Amino acid sequence: MPRWEAAGYKKKPTCDRCGFKARHHSQLLVFHVDGNLDNCELRNLKTVCLNCVADLHRYDSTWLPGDLEPDQ
Repeated sequence: MPRWEAAGYKKKPTCDRCGFKARHHSQLLVFHVDGNLDNCELRNLKTVCLNCVADLHRYDSTWLPGDLEPDQ
């Protein structure tokens, strides 16, 4: 079980960044906003599609922790 799942986060069916609706669960990943994979606080986790993951890593674009609201 991934640490984010053990912390109570549930992966959503859509990307939090672009709104992509996945056909397959594997098209979405859980993104750690601060880059720390050990930080599994719910406000640090977002569901992101593979395209956005590539974009975030390539352009070093990230959400700012202050811009986040906890997922329900």
